[in-house]
Amino acid sequence: MGSEIKGSFNTVLILAWSVGFLIVGSPLLLAQTAVSSPLKQSQAAAASSLKKEAPLTDDEIFQFQQKYKDALAAKRFDEALILVRKLPDSSLSRPQRKEMTSLLLFDSVEQKVASSSSMFAKEDELDDATKKMVQKLYKEAESAFITNQTELSRDILIHILFLHRQNLRAKFLLEEGLDLKAGSYKIENMEAKYWNKSSISFYGGNYQQSVDCLQALSFFDKDNPTVYERMGSAYYMMGEKERAISAWNTVLFLDPGNAEIQEIIKKTQEMIAEDKEEAKRDRAKPKAAQNVNLADTQLMGKFPKQDQAYEFANSLRKQGVDAIVTEEDDGKWAVRTPKKGSK
Repeated sequence: MGSEIKGSFNTVLILAWSVGFLIVGSPLLLAQTAVSSPLKQSQAAAASSLKKEAPLTDDEIFQFQQKYKDALAAKRFDEALILVRKLPDSSLSRPQRKEMTSLLLFDSVEQKVASSSSMFAKEDELDDATKKMVQKLYKEAESAFITNQTELSRDILIHILFLHRQNLRAKFLLEEGLDLKAGSYKIENMEAKYWNKSSISFYGGNYQQSVDCLQALSFFDKDNPTVYERMGSAYYMMGEKERAISAWNTVLFLDPGNAEIQEIIKKTQEMIAEDKEEAKRDRAKPKAAQNVNLADTQLMGKFPKQDQAYEFANSLRKQGVDAIVTEEDDGKWAVRTPKKGSK
């Protein structure tokens, strides 16, 4: 009888232990619960640390926001991530939330590079000049990525791989940020490609596309005066003389002895001054036209834009013909000249 009781007692203990074990969880479930991904662990730790901190005042939030913007502008993305994590969710704008996603991606790439055992994870095999260029270009690629210039970011990263075939940062950002796995893109000299495209666009009359290519080239080589000389010429051909001068002034900063550019800037400034004086005279024309009897004039042309009408009127004036510009009821601009015999 005693042995039966003892056996029953042991059975109860085993059952109780089993039930308790099932409640707590199986060894596999315990392992899954205890071990989470490094990303989840870091997120949980960050959330926990934030909860322990006292809420930020409005002044502190403002200061953090300013520091965050400064860090982004200076391309100090690791610092920017630390700052934006300190800000309460309610204070983040939609663009800042998107920026935070990019900053977390950059941080993930850095962690992946740091944990890589590949001999190519470092840039030690590069000469100092190439190493410096690669590091500078990667910052520009991050900057282009975070400002939604994904095509430019891709091209810069591909150029990094052209300079350093096994650069892990470029490979990881292409793969994780742009969903481009190795083999899905061609590694080539993107700087030379942009130079060629800018020339073809310029001489083909597509000046805006030429400017776009030259602006991209400035990321590859900010200190090359030829980039800004060509950019100024493209702006000039587009009629944007002020922007042309701005680009040419950059040339003078990089190449102070460039006498040809100095002369071009001087002549362009004189043209801008003449254009302003002519615009003043043209603006006075419609007022004078109010005193003109339109019945004594003849219509020479109607234009959808005021400046088109003025341009045509100026061409008549150069021929010795008095011309006036009037705004019509339909919103168009008419150019008229006095009828023969009228005063």
